[in-house]
Amino acid sequence: MTLQARKPLIHRQRGVAQLLVTVVLLIVVMMLGITAMILSTTQFNLAGNLQLENIAFNLAAGSSATGESWLSDAAGANPLNAGFTTYSTGTPYLYPIGYLATSSIDPLTMTWGDSNSLAVNGDDTRRYLIEKIGANNFVPSGDVAETHGLHGCQNADLFRITARGTSAKGTTKLVQSTFMVPRC
Repeated sequence: MTLQARKPLIHRQRGVAQLLVTVVLLIVVMMLGITAMILSTTQFNLAGNLQLENIAFNLAAGSSATGESWLSDAAGANPLNAGFTTYSTGTPYLYPIGYLATSSIDPLTMTWGDSNSLAVNGDDTRRYLIEKIGANNFVPSGDVAETHGLHGCQNADLFRITARGTSAKGTTKLVQSTFMVPRC
């Protein structure tokens, strides 16, 4: 009778051990699931941030192209604008040679607005400014001159276009480009 009395106790102990192993396994699986969920959310947020950065960069690049288009107008009057000779609040997005440096204005850190840049088609998420950085510079003939449309002309004005793009959630990117305009 002692043998039969002990048998149920052994089965009970084995059942408790199985229950503990099962609970531990459930906790491990639950922790793996939570970790996977957190990683998935983080990856989703990172992808969203990259998308916002791309949108801001594309807006800035488009603004820069708008500035280049303005400088290369068919009539050729825009590069000769008086705003490139003397700073004027009438054209706050045009800066003469050295004006930004002497006024301690850094386009990369300044607050962009109507008093210092131009919104493209009134869209505040797309802004640019143009600084003249060289006047009547000699450009040797060759590939560089031909690439920039200086056919036979060896003098050019140089401009730096700084453009800013801002995505819907406030991500901002800046693009700077240098643009050459023939003087002939």
